[in-house]
Amino acid sequence: MSEQTISIRTTGKVIQSPCGPIVHGLEDILVKITSISDIDGHAGKLWYRGYRIEDLANNSTYEEVVYLLLYGKLPNAQELDGLKRRLAASRDLNPATVETVRSLAKAHPMFALEAAVAAEGAFDEDNLKLAEALRAGRYKQEERDLALRIAERLVAKLPTIVAYHYRFSRGLEPIRPRADLSHSANFLYMFFGKEPDPLAVRAIDLYLILHADHEIPASTFTALVIGATLSDLYSVIAGAVGALKGPLHGGANEAAVKSYLEIGDPAKTKDLVEAATKPGGPRLMGVGHRVYKAYDPRAKIFKKLVEDYTAKFGDPQKLYAIASGIEQAVLAHQYFQQRKLYPNVDFWSGIVFYYMGIPYDYFTPLFAMSRVVGWAAHVLEYWENNRLFRPRACYVGPHDQQYIPLNSRT
Repeated sequence: MSEQTISIRTTGKVIQSPCGPIVHGLEDILVKITSISDIDGHAGKLWYRGYRIEDLANNSTYEEVVYLLLYGKLPNAQELDGLKRRLAASRDLNPATVETVRSLAKAHPMFALEAAVAAEGAFDEDNLKLAEALRAGRYKQEERDLALRIAERLVAKLPTIVAYHYRFSRGLEPIRPRADLSHSANFLYMFFGKEPDPLAVRAIDLYLILHADHEIPASTFTALVIGATLSDLYSVIAGAVGALKGPLHGGANEAAVKSYLEIGDPAKTKDLVEAATKPGGPRLMGVGHRVYKAYDPRAKIFKKLVEDYTAKFGDPQKLYAIASGIEQAVLAHQYFQQRKLYPNVDFWSGIVFYYMGIPYDYFTPLFAMSRVVGWAAHVLEYWENNRLFRPRACYVGPHDQQYIPLNSRT
């Protein structure tokens, strides 16, 4: 394409290029068929394997949701017990991985998580065995079963990595996982080194349930792209962690809590929301969503948890009161109604983490601890009919330029 013919226009999410229209950011482009999760953004609904997120949040545990997403059905008592035992048996890390985490004690935990997941994959013999099978073009029942066990191990190990990094970053020795505790209770025990409060356990478990899958956001697409090359499952998850590390994907609940602390007074919220409607006004963290054009169903669920938590432990920084004031002003304002901007799950979730004493830097690793099962489930599903992703780009630079020797260049 010669430079004289270049004409590029951006109209909303579509770029009009010399090669034809390009959907910027692949927004709303379908990339796979799935039976894992579904979103109705206009109605504000979310389903995992056909089950309403409200029903799962109110009645199940994260372990049950892990089984549901990986195996396609809710487990019976024997199946759930088997999964719990396998998860508990898989929580420990290879000593070399522990040293990797220790060596990154001063780094952001997402760097440590990404590196530790990749390192742990080198010591999982099943992971290497599956990688060899995929390389040889085999993905039958034996490989499917192997992939499911590896996915379970990844679910089990991410909380250990996150908790160990927190301990190392504070100059503390790590606390070994306990097989007698649930997935969420064990994480809090390893993190803080004491028996967790039941409501804190419920808060973590609910958060993990609500974030376990959400169709194809950037990190899941990253996992699919890596998985489609037939790379190993640990590398898939490490890559997804890298995508989640970006501020346009992870970290919104951290930003929301920091904004509430900066506001400091519930009485200021109405004026703040009004200012946000003006050109150059402040951005409201946790308001609006790429898919939801209604109130995020996960936000409704977690809001109740925040109510219960602050009712029991107090709201000393008035974070819940400030968030509630913003929510009421947003829902009542025509500006947000017309644009279909509503609170999303990040609007509420960081409040509980803050009051638990979980540092900001660990909010996004908690997201990864939850979403690891969704990442794995989507890749395993895609492997059933795998095809390498190979998009194209519209080149608008020159052709056939004359090569000038280095000593002749100005």
